[in-house]
Amino acid sequence: MSEEKTTKIQREIPIRGNLFIQPSDPKDPPKLILSRCRECGGIFYPKEEMCPTCIREGTLDTIAVDGKGKLVAFTKVWRSPPGFDHPYVMASVELDEGPVVIAQLHDWQGIDLKIHMPVQFVIGKIKQDLEGNVVIGPKFKLLLK
Repeated sequence: MSEEKTTKIQREIPIRGNLFIQPSDPKDPPKLILSRCRECGGIFYPKEEMCPTCIREGTLDTIAVDGKGKLVAFTKVWRSPPGFDHPYVMASVELDEGPVVIAQLHDWQGIDLKIHMPVQFVIGKIKQDLEGNVVIGPKFKLLLK
């Protein structure tokens, strides 16, 4: 009997829908998908269906932003659940548009992290699932001078 080899095809899959836009042209930057309320002006991430501030339906517009902001808090995670590379950094990022996003930092190793450091949204590996797929999602890279 011959042994049959099964090869798993590794795919990239988004962690969740409606969080970001991944451009087809790699030269174009990815965008975060936010909501803006026409009534109260509130801006929200992730995208909402109903304004959480004025509690009105039908007032939200979808907007896409570059995702620039600043680091407002962070923690290094030394032990992680299965599928996550470790250590990693979870960060709270205040976007230039206002909302605070919690996401992993990208390429942070060897950098002395400080509050108020400028960051930019990128799409990157969050974890690997049980089928071997790479789960991608919003991350932030530091904008070093």
